Amino acid sequence: MELAQTLVRSVARAFFSTYEERRIICIVDALVLHSALRDDDLSYLMGINTKDLSKTCAKLEEERLLRTHHRAELREGKERANARKYYYIDYRQAIDAIKWRTYKLDKAVQGEATGPVEKKEYFCTNCKNEYSQLEVLDSVGPDGFICHRCRHVLNFDPDRQAGGHELSTRLNNQLKFITDVLPRLDTAAIPESTFEAALDAAVPVVRDAANQIAPSVAVESVKPTAVKGMTNMGPQSIAISITDTDGPTDAEREAERARKEQVAQMNALPSWHTTSTVTGLSYSADAGAVTAAQANEDDVKLTDDFASDNAQDKELAEVFAMMQESARRDAQAQAEREEDEDEEDEDDEEFEDVADAPAAAATPASQKRPASSGPSSGGDTPASDRAAKKVKVEEPANDGDSEDEDDVQFEDV
Repeated sequence: MELAQTLVRSVARAFFSTYEERRIICIVDALVLHSALRDDDLSYLMGINTKDLSKTCAKLEEERLLRTHHRAELREGKERANARKYYYIDYRQAIDAIKWRTYKLDKAVQGEATGPVEKKEYFCTNCKNEYSQLEVLDSVGPDGFICHRCRHVLNFDPDRQAGGHELSTRLNNQLKFITDVLPRLDTAAIPESTFEAALDAAVPVVRDAANQIAPSVAVESVKPTAVKGMTNMGPQSIAISITDTDGPTDAEREAERARKEQVAQMNALPSWHTTSTVTGLSYSADAGAVTAAQANEDDVKLTDDFASDNAQDKELAEVFAMMQESARRDAQAQAEREEDEDEEDEDDEEFEDVADAPAAAATPASQKRPASSGPSSGGDTPASDRAAKKVKVEEPANDGDSEDEDDVQFEDV
């Protein structure tokens, strides 16, 4: 544990070296010494207010070198608890953060190092400038290659480390105190750093007489499990029953019937609504009961209706067959009536006009009857002045049963 504390304090001094970051070194030392500190105690030790302390500790918390914990505390003489903040160091987390930061620095330096192709083998002892083999080809003197800056002769050393390797070597030398301690910490057993363990091992802060504060005690935060006024909010047991029968059981039907009867009784109208006060007749006193009974009977007969579906389907099929046969017969009778009407139309078309030739032969056109002053009769009217009559000429039947084979002719008399 002491080795981990030494590493954390050394890292704080190595990475936070500016004037503004010197407070961080003091904060880390105070937490290593006191194990756990409340915000007002730490601000008293640092001589700053809690607001500036929170800003400074936020950077340490971001670097994973510090952890915070909040809890409610009640001071003496106060009725309301206040949330207080505590600071402590989680050494396991801090060691992992140091390993990660060292690894990132090493990778960054190796990425900036110069490759072997661009290795600078020529250097100047006067101005400390370095050159590669391609850079010195244009400046050749009698004694060798000449420096571009100071015109001195360059020295050649193929085994000399280049600038990128110097940077990596310098970094390894500076981080040697970390790289030497980390393997030792891997083999050591670091206890788990929790807030309760840090608080138990905390060293109290000694204050002067002018900066004394009232002691406080922790208050356990109890979260309400139910809303005020609501009962039976705990976990409820749920029972599930699985049956193999289809549809409602007898017990379910009886319960449903009882429920409907209860609802019907609750919804029943009073007697002064259903009974006439004049005649004393009851209009709808039993309507609800009848309706409820009918509904119950429908529920009971529901399964029977399902069973009789096949019989109804057969009856419907027979009815449809009878309807089709009746429609076929009606269509046949309609066709016969249409044929009879066509035959009657053909008989009406056989009537012909007969000329009044015989009348003209009996009475010559040259003879004229004397005019009469009296009223004329139908017998006196000339045959030529009358309208010709139509006669029906009947043809002999095809079966040969007609007695008269001569045509019947109607003539003007």
